Amino acid sequence: MDLQEILLKFGFKEIQKPNIHYAFPLGFMEIFIGNKEYPIGELVDTGEEINIIPEEIEIKSSLTTRKINMNLRGIRGHTNSLVELSEFTPIILAAGEETQIYFFIEKGSFHKVLERPFLEDNNIRLKFLPKKREILRYQEPDERRLYMPI
Repeated sequence: MDLQEILLKFGFKEIQKPNIHYAFPLGFMEIFIGNKEYPIGELVDTGEEINIIPEEIEIKSSLTTRKINMNLRGIRGHTNSLVELSEFTPIILAAGEETQIYFFIEKGSFHKVLERPFLEDNNIRLKFLPKKREILRYQEPDERRLYMPI
């Protein structure tokens, strides 16, 4: 017997379940990839476990890649076809800090994604400040902190 049946048995009215949907907007962070000629807006997704860029960015950035063939399925059933991997790709973060990252290259066009391990490796934290909304907190090598709204 579930809670609904128990409540009805004791004369309580039927419980109406509200139709509630949650949305968690994700922010974007500008980075420079490879040849550093133009910035791209990367989606910051703390639930993601891999970094993804589309083929067009890989081609424009003249990245060194190796061919792979991998299909990913998301939690809602969507699939991504990953066709190349760029390892130790030099990038510049918004603060001017240079680092390296790996990118899986997807066939087609979609949002570019930075994943949780990348944020952790580069000492980047997501924070929510009521007056400023969501921000990225970046710890620079000289111990200064940079706060960027996303």
